[in-house]
Amino acid sequence: MSAYVEVTDLRRVFDVSKPWLNRVIEREPRRFLTAVDRVGFEIVKGETFAIVGESGSGKSTVARMVVGLLPPSAGEVRIANVSMTDPRQAAARRRLRARIQMIFQDPYASMNPRWRVGRIIAEPIRAFDLIKGEAAIRARVGELLGLVGLHADDARKYPHAFSGGQRQRIAIARALASQAEFLVGDEPTSALDVSVQAQILNLMRDLQDRLGLTYLFISHNLAVVRHMATRVGVMYLGRLVEVAPSRDLFARPRHPYTRMLLDAVPDLAHVGRARTPVSGEIPNPIDPPPGCTFNPRCPLANDRCRTEVPALLDGVACHAVQEGRD
Repeated sequence: MSAYVEVTDLRRVFDVSKPWLNRVIEREPRRFLTAVDRVGFEIVKGETFAIVGESGSGKSTVARMVVGLLPPSAGEVRIANVSMTDPRQAAARRRLRARIQMIFQDPYASMNPRWRVGRIIAEPIRAFDLIKGEAAIRARVGELLGLVGLHADDARKYPHAFSGGQRQRIAIARALASQAEFLVGDEPTSALDVSVQAQILNLMRDLQDRLGLTYLFISHNLAVVRHMATRVGVMYLGRLVEVAPSRDLFARPRHPYTRMLLDAVPDLAHVGRARTPVSGEIPNPIDPPPGCTFNPRCPLANDRCRTEVPALLDGVACHAVQEGRD
């Protein structure tokens, strides 16, 4: 099956240097932070690909580059066979825009508090000129509110009148208003209570089954990823270290970092089993360690790991796994 989303060698470098005068006075060089380094993956239409990792691993930067909110320093993103970076495909990209939407982490911050909910949801319909006539637009807004478990009368209220979970339902309705096929969720449930998280995740799965949606799901919560994802990519310090079907990754994690993350997840089935806690912290991304960036925290690291960057082969980027030392 051909990929709906293709990400190839994606890279993003930020200039984090001090102002020019400070650098001259303090005799400091310019400094650069590589947030994403040669990341590549594919997403098949109708599936959920999740990217998981600790804070600072580059997950959200990847999400923003995929939807076009942030230009990549290098690499390419293709969605429905349209390049998101090639200037020659600008017209095709404009036609594709309506089919790509993002669901943000904080549903309240992503809405205009002075607009009523009906206007918020109707904005993509008007922006892409999808429906003619105010009565037809109002009817469609009511239909979308019903689709996400709210009432058509809620269109007259302001965002502050809703709970966090209800606001996220409104954000999903707004994303679907443009007839989107590909949704990118950047930690869409992390700001919600656990019980409400489950409701939103179940809603997203139901909508995927009903409308044939494709998801890129960003999260640091492995329990959420296990519930949502078809395939999972594990990121560490800007690089993908493991990519596998969700069932395989949770049953047989291969990369030492993936094992460490899974060992930290509470599991009643393994009470009393010896666990390896997540030790250490992510190194400074401005000055990462040479070789495999995970080597300072890895129990399997050797001299090769400290000097040579492992390639992502057969779904895992680890010298120890590739040499059979795991």
